Amino acid sequence: MGLKKDISLKKAFWKFLFWLLTGLGVSVAIPFLVFLLLGSSGIVTYADNCEQQTKALVPVLTATPDITDIRLPLGTKYLLLDKSYQLIDTSMNDDEYEQAMLFATTGQTTDKKTQFLLVTRDDEYIVLQYYVGSQFIDPWLNEHLPSPEILMIGVMIFNCLVVCVFLTTHFAKILSKELFPIFKATKEIENQNLDFEVEHSKIKEFENVLHSFEKMRSSLKISLEKQWKTEQIQREQIASLAHDLKTPLTVMQGNIDLLDETNLNEEQKLYLSYAMTSSEQMKQYIKTLIDISRASAGYQLQLEDINFLDFWKHILLQTEIVCKDKGLVIQQTQRNFPQSIIGDRMLLERAFMNLVSNSLEYSPENSTLYIDVESKNNYLNICITDCGCGFSKEALEHAKERFYMADQSRSSKLHYGMGLYIVDSIIKQHKGKLLLDNSIETKGAKVTIQLPL
Repeated sequence: MGLKKDISLKKAFWKFLFWLLTGLGVSVAIPFLVFLLLGSSGIVTYADNCEQQTKALVPVLTATPDITDIRLPLGTKYLLLDKSYQLIDTSMNDDEYEQAMLFATTGQTTDKKTQFLLVTRDDEYIVLQYYVGSQFIDPWLNEHLPSPEILMIGVMIFNCLVVCVFLTTHFAKILSKELFPIFKATKEIENQNLDFEVEHSKIKEFENVLHSFEKMRSSLKISLEKQWKTEQIQREQIASLAHDLKTPLTVMQGNIDLLDETNLNEEQKLYLSYAMTSSEQMKQYIKTLIDISRASAGYQLQLEDINFLDFWKHILLQTEIVCKDKGLVIQQTQRNFPQSIIGDRMLLERAFMNLVSNSLEYSPENSTLYIDVESKNNYLNICITDCGCGFSKEALEHAKERFYMADQSRSSKLHYGMGLYIVDSIIKQHKGKLLLDNSIETKGAKVTIQLPL
């Protein structure tokens, strides 16, 4: 039932229906023909065979004095009564005897599978019981197997079920095969891969969908390439501007340092402190511009096998230094400490310290900064929890986006909504995840980094 040429979905279903009806017809016809063949071969009898043979014996039974001299048909039994309906002889069991007596006296019967025939002789009655339906000629088969009719119906039902299951499964596989190019195209587009060739389907409706996908892919590719090119130019301009600003800033910083070494009055010292503060802010702005350009451009990772114990000691040392001025106490827990991780040491250090600085900025003085490290299910989990005001509901959804500053409680004064975006970009480049939440215990922000081991 395969599709050898392009057809419509409607024709495909009609084809399936044709094969289904054909299969069901064959499933019924074959057991019926086998039954007819067994009947013509004398292995089974037809449904009316016993009745015809029994009725044909009536004249013989009337004229023959001894009923035992007559060979009764297969499945036929007798009950011999006198004119007072007293039992003389029988080949029936107790239940059959009661049914036969009821028929002899009233002409009624309650068993639909068997029929009775009353034969009147000069001084006797003969009640014949015969079976309505086909039978096996072999008595052993009659005793151990259902009737041929029931077997035939059972085989028909079984064949129909097999045909339905087979054809439905086969048709489902065909549709799945024809739908696969659509699934593949949607997966490629979902993964932002537009450099792929859209495959084809033999079903016209599916092919039309694939044709639409091809148009969409081409349009998206052209549009995104323009967008990426524009963004690349912008990133290059930002990077160039950031580096160009370093030179005049260095000159300014040098002059400020020289002025700081001269004798100044109080007013001049005040103005000089303003210049030093502004110069420091400009350094932070330039650093942010460089981080933005690197995060957007997809910085080429310098992967190495990092001894995590030494790396973490270095991170903790830096954390203690930056927390000392604000009086923050670091409380750390470690479980299943990994021996090493694969990553870019410089970028990972920047990501961790960025989170620490962010937590430090919004933690109350003399509070506690909680740092938990655990390796579990092939992931390294590093959780930093502060005692600040935490994230708003909106920030939990958008804080990792570029330039997001709607949550004033957590917005950095220097990073302009880029802090968590940069961290998220670094962690994603390491195939990890950045998770944001609020701590139930401290009510502050809870930021978790997950890195694959």
